[in-house]
Amino acid sequence: MARLSDTNKLATTLPNLVLWSTDLPDRVLTKEAYNLPFLIWPDQRPCTPANLYMLTLRDTPGRNRQPLSRRDKKGGTIGGYAGKISQLIRFCYQKKKDFLELTDVDFSNFIYALRKERSKTNVMQNQKNEDTLSETGRVCLEFLKYIGNLVGKTEFVSETGTIRISLIDYVIKLRSGKLKTGQRIHHHSFSAGEAGSSRAPVSDETIKSLHEAIDADSTSRFVNQRRHLHLSFLEYLGPRRGELAEVTLDSLKKAEKMKYPMLEMNVYKQGKKSKRQIPITNMLLNQAKKFVNTQRATVITKFTKSGRTDHGLLFISHTTGAPLADTTLTNEIYDLTRAAKIEQKACAHMFRHAFCTNLFVTLFERHRIKDPESFEIRLISDTALLDEILQWTGHAGIDGLRPYILKAYRRIANINVTISAGQLALIQREFDARLEMKLSELETGRVNQSDFIEDIRQLIEARSADLIAAEQPR
Repeated sequence: MARLSDTNKLATTLPNLVLWSTDLPDRVLTKEAYNLPFLIWPDQRPCTPANLYMLTLRDTPGRNRQPLSRRDKKGGTIGGYAGKISQLIRFCYQKKKDFLELTDVDFSNFIYALRKERSKTNVMQNQKNEDTLSETGRVCLEFLKYIGNLVGKTEFVSETGTIRISLIDYVIKLRSGKLKTGQRIHHHSFSAGEAGSSRAPVSDETIKSLHEAIDADSTSRFVNQRRHLHLSFLEYLGPRRGELAEVTLDSLKKAEKMKYPMLEMNVYKQGKKSKRQIPITNMLLNQAKKFVNTQRATVITKFTKSGRTDHGLLFISHTTGAPLADTTLTNEIYDLTRAAKIEQKACAHMFRHAFCTNLFVTLFERHRIKDPESFEIRLISDTALLDEILQWTGHAGIDGLRPYILKAYRRIANINVTISAGQLALIQREFDARLEMKLSELETGRVNQSDFIEDIRQLIEARSADLIAAEQPR
């Protein structure tokens, strides 16, 4: 029996779709619907109920009253809904049941079937954690509720209906500082099984293994340097894959001119295209600049040789010089994970989790916060701090920050004594001084290249040991 979360997609985006809007006496009005997903049953028949629901999502406002996103090849936010509903379509197809024939027990069995599915790449891991599972369930419940209302069965999905739900109240703080209340749909099957958490941040060991896999691959110098830069951007800036694909040369040049460099990046998560400013180190800027002036400068000529102007994006294809698709950036992480023989699952978004978690670890220490609740109170009362954090992470409000606040607190709680800024500066100062000495030895010929490399590796290991020792209680 096919997996419900099979990778063979039942949804296909329609890139040039135009819908009929209004038929007036003198003309017909249309509306664009590019990238709206089209869903089918596993036997290739169109799934009409699901496609009707996609049409309603086209006109459903998201955050800030903006249309739900349909960007990229997967259809953006609406494409994500289509992917979740596809799993319910497979379930109904396997059970030979219409959507409206489902019972509360059937829906519980659907959630249970998703819960027990294992990752294809690591049978020791679940395909979905509990947060992802609940989100899939909520989307499917909203879809079933729509189908019930469409045929007049308004109680089909309700608190006393065929499929029984409950509504959970929540409060979020908007960028304006106003508090917004809402209700989230819930089914009793969501809380069954082991408690879960959002996907874990990528570990330092995994990042190191990925970089080593890049150097072990016998590919071109261009691909080698692009991959290293790709990982660096993910690790130190925490972008979503679509945001990473659209980093521009102009934004890098603007950051280089700043005393305290800030990189401008696109944000698509909030229902509309907006910008955010995020701190970027001079080290990362230098890495990007070197790539632009060497490897990229050579390859971009393949794109411009026919008279086209440079599109100005940082990450490009090594074969054509065209902008690199965000899906390619994701696939490279998967390929590197396999090449490095990493057992733990790794993906581009796990770098974002690591970035956000590390950010909140720093903020906990900087503001001497004792617990997650105190931090939330601080964010609600300090609009300037909240706005700054939302700029850095690209979230719409405090609701999206909570998982990282909790992860950061758990990490802080496991550290006996936090290293002080003074200790850190002292260790770093000694490291810099010793590095300068080694560079001088290399320049004057007092040490050969192989010995220099070994000395630097030992120096890095010694610094790491000093940092670990500084965290231990005396």
